[in-house]
Amino acid sequence: MQASIIISYYKNLSTLELILRALDSQSAKNHFEVIVSEDDNDTATVDLLNSLKAILHFPIIHISQTDSGFRKCIALNHSIESANTDFLIFIDGDCIPHKKFVASYLQRKTPKTVLYGRRVMLSESISKKIHFSKNISLIHLFNLIAFKCKRIEEGIYFPLVNKMIQKTKSNMLLGCNMGINKADLLAINGFDEDYLFPGGGEDSDIEWRLKKIEGIKFTSMKFVAIVYHLYHPERFATVQQIKSTVFMNKKINDGNFFCKNGLTKIAS
Repeated sequence: MQASIIISYYKNLSTLELILRALDSQSAKNHFEVIVSEDDNDTATVDLLNSLKAILHFPIIHISQTDSGFRKCIALNHSIESANTDFLIFIDGDCIPHKKFVASYLQRKTPKTVLYGRRVMLSESISKKIHFSKNISLIHLFNLIAFKCKRIEEGIYFPLVNKMIQKTKSNMLLGCNMGINKADLLAINGFDEDYLFPGGGEDSDIEWRLKKIEGIKFTSMKFVAIVYHLYHPERFATVQQIKSTVFMNKKINDGNFFCKNGLTKIAS
């Protein structure tokens, strides 16, 4: 195996099944394992995974924990520890990957390189249609336009253009679409478990700390690593996101890029 696909998941069985079936249709077969990183301990998740294991063409590891508030970063660290490969690809539990998603990451992974992508925002109408039919083949360019989806340009697969852009800019990492070498995550002590609220700890915080690694570079996966975000109402209030930004800025000012409460707990 060349990669571990880590799915951050919380209470959305219908979408999780769609994601797993999309991963089973990847062009890169037999090259990855899947880790379902559940910020909950739902028996329904276990039942679903048990029912699918016999038909899926990749091994599944299920990480779970008691549902006691937002503890996504803790679940992600447990997933890193459980991964059997040295390259980790992160997606969210509301994003369906394009059939060449994994292959694109495997072709471009190199040491000291963080790979990052974006997402197509599916409209409510096509999301409902996909959930009802359980048919991910409904996701194609014509339907993205017809159903008035957003950020359609993020759904264009065009590897030649990707080779031409390779840009680097700030605020690039999204936890729904990124690939990171395990060694680089170990170098910053993984995800900071002090983030017990949404809005930054699982992507923006990991970004500024990764940038402190000497020789690290960030490479865009635009036009090659595509995910489609299924519509759902906003889960997090603006006030929570502001709180997260203030908290993260304090972390940045303190300069502790090797976080104290991460993979290896460090006494203050």
